Amino acid sequence: MPPPMPVAVWLASAERLRRRFRWVLTPLAIAGALFWIGMFLAHVRVGAWPMHDSVAYWIAGVDLRAGEPVYEITPYLAFLYAPPMAVLMAPLSLLPLDWFVGGLLVLQVLAFRYVVGSWRNVGLIAWLPIVMEELVSGNIDFLIAAAILASIRNVRGAGYFTALMGATKLSSTVTMLTADRRQWHEAIVAGSVLVALTLPVLHLWPEWFAMLTGTQSAGVQPIGTIPLLPRIPLGVLLIVYRRPWSVAAGAAMLVPAFYAMHSILLFLPAIRLASTSRVLRFSMDRPPVGARLAVTTERAHSIV
Repeated sequence: MPPPMPVAVWLASAERLRRRFRWVLTPLAIAGALFWIGMFLAHVRVGAWPMHDSVAYWIAGVDLRAGEPVYEITPYLAFLYAPPMAVLMAPLSLLPLDWFVGGLLVLQVLAFRYVVGSWRNVGLIAWLPIVMEELVSGNIDFLIAAAILASIRNVRGAGYFTALMGATKLSSTVTMLTADRRQWHEAIVAGSVLVALTLPVLHLWPEWFAMLTGTQSAGVQPIGTIPLLPRIPLGVLLIVYRRPWSVAAGAAMLVPAFYAMHSILLFLPAIRLASTSRVLRFSMDRPPVGARLAVTTERAHSIV
């Protein structure tokens, strides 16, 4: 069914503007990338390097190798991820801290590129302050977003990556609701390996649960986060709706530690899936009032 005439007119006009000013996008994207680089270097000069969250991951590996407690109730440099991630951090912490932080930053940027679909889009979105907030914090939200998108699209190997990211933020595994048999097999294999890695350090599991329950009972919540409880109903509704974009949005909504600023970037996969689930084709031979809009709905993962 075609949209109401005013909507068709607006869409036709928007398409004309996009075609007319398309040449602006590339310079704007380059400027956005240069802006981000400049702002990042400015943050580094005032002490943002090495980034807080990346340092917390590295210290967790150092503590595990040294036999020190990995899980402690503290709002700063707290390691909140499941024991498999602590085990994986142990060998990675043998790297110099700067190398570890720099490598994670590169992976974050590559994941950002995958999620938004092109380097031009990276530059355009880099104008948003939340992108700087995410990359300067040293978190892994772009990697989690990439796992969400790859899982929804049933990309080969996505099950392994989903299981790995599930050891950081469990809600990202919600996307397995749309997974095919191959992805389930990958996730089960990866999950089994991750659990097996913790066999020599099984004490980490009760310590992790104790840290999580102790954090809740003590009322300690990471600074700048939105509580999970009020987000649960909307997250469940999005998942029950069972559209590719809604499942991706539900996975983002149910992240336990949802930061008011940069965690919003977890919704990028849902936005991309929603924007590409409909193919809009305009007939520009007539004036806008007579523009015809043909809408073809396809499965999102088949055209993204």
